[in-house]
Amino acid sequence: MDMPQSLHEILGEQQSKLALFGITAFTLLGSVLVFILMHYQMSEQSYMWWQYVLGGLIIIDIIAGTAANFTRGTNHYYACRARSRWIFIAIHIHLIVVAVLFEQPLIQALYIWSYVIISACILNALFDKRIQRFLAMILVSIGLVLIVGLASMWWYKTVAALFLVKVCFAFAVDHYDIKSPT
Repeated sequence: MDMPQSLHEILGEQQSKLALFGITAFTLLGSVLVFILMHYQMSEQSYMWWQYVLGGLIIIDIIAGTAANFTRGTNHYYACRARSRWIFIAIHIHLIVVAVLFEQPLIQALYIWSYVIISACILNALFDKRIQRFLAMILVSIGLVLIVGLASMWWYKTVAALFLVKVCFAFAVDHYDIKSPT
């Protein structure tokens, strides 16, 4: 089905009903999981209402984007727009903002964010190369090991892992050979 132009950068120009259902289900289930973890791990913490709203929306964006970036519609949209891919990578400071809003260790957030952005840039530079998917799996695997080793709460590790997958693997990789030679 055709997507409204205002949603092209999120869902691409076309998206299947099944993909939209999958994105919605993944977003709902993932958000519930993260917010339950947050509740149990930060039950004694008290933040301003705007921190919960802004932080919650950013977390939901990370979760939804993880699913949306794997879809054929989003993949195709960005596969045909190299400049937009670079902009997308550059604007993703989500993990740092979540760390600041919910008082997570900032230095760890900066390390993981740097790793994600550098990895995404490498993968984006290899966008039409066959080695891209293999290298992406290596970089994501290393990143996941680094994230598990963080001295952070599990809810934040979960968000960081989803951010890594969203930007490095779901977004920076051409899953459907749109640009690859056949």
